[in-house]
Amino acid sequence: MNDRAVSLFEKYELTIEKTKKGRGTIIAETDKGIKILMEYQGYKEKVDFLEGIMEEIKQNGFPFLDCYIRNKEEQIITTDFAGKAYVVKDFLDGTECNVKDLNECKTVVCALANLHKCMQNLTIQRPESITPGYLVQEFHKKNTELRRVRSMIRKSPAKSDFELLFLKEYDQFMEQSDRAMFYLSDKICHSLCEKIIQQASYCHGDCSHHNLLVDKEHVNVINFEKCKPDTQIKDLALFVRKVLEKNNWEPKFGLELVDSYHKLLPLSKEEFSYLFARLCYPEKFVKIAGSYLNQRRSLPTKKQQEKLRTLLCMEEARRNFLQIFEKNYI
Repeated sequence: MNDRAVSLFEKYELTIEKTKKGRGTIIAETDKGIKILMEYQGYKEKVDFLEGIMEEIKQNGFPFLDCYIRNKEEQIITTDFAGKAYVVKDFLDGTECNVKDLNECKTVVCALANLHKCMQNLTIQRPESITPGYLVQEFHKKNTELRRVRSMIRKSPAKSDFELLFLKEYDQFMEQSDRAMFYLSDKICHSLCEKIIQQASYCHGDCSHHNLLVDKEHVNVINFEKCKPDTQIKDLALFVRKVLEKNNWEPKFGLELVDSYHKLLPLSKEEFSYLFARLCYPEKFVKIAGSYLNQRRSLPTKKQQEKLRTLLCMEEARRNFLQIFEKNYI
């Protein structure tokens, strides 16, 4: 991979001094700073669009992004001899957000709010085709997958301990799904879509702690490949949920993170409802079901059962948090 990486870097106006492997990437020290090479699986129009998005975000006041570097032919995508597509970006220093450190998480949430401000009123491509049904389409798709897994397990003649436990707990998680959908009425979804269109707002699309790097003076945000027109609360919900999962749904963590964001970028009643719905929806249960559906032959059922039991151990704390959240914000 290093030899191939060097050959790809030769297509850029860069002098390579040293390379090393990163997480699915190649990191290079060059005469123009540290750069990172990674495989790109999207289409060309999307990456050109993302470059424009990030340029506008920087102009609006948030420069801490891993922007693309164009090659000697002024293209963002570079292909190797096998036809695989790659991109080169600026390498941003920093460590992944420590999800156990409340103060650091609050710093990241404040940075996220500031990023979101700079992702509004963008001119490169205004969202005009967002419909209310779009906001619940994801939930409907996941519910269909859950029902498919249940049907598959029911038809299995000899059920494993995991499969028996899945069937036993299935109804309570579908009740959580129903509760989440209750807070996504047509009126709320219509209001959210109107705001997306009016503010021309975009979300990062993958705002986990892995893509939020804490540096000495600021927070770097990387991997914008899933950026698109959407309600920005989706980013907030993903980060808050990840942090809460790592802290057994401790109310102090969740409430202080939401309050920190709300102070910088106030949330409407509809946005609080959407945030609650995303936190209420049983994402972890869906993930376990998806793992069973797609990898059931390679992932031991004992491992699947451990994951499900770990989830069940957190359910009381999760229900307690949701009750507090609902009382405070809904």
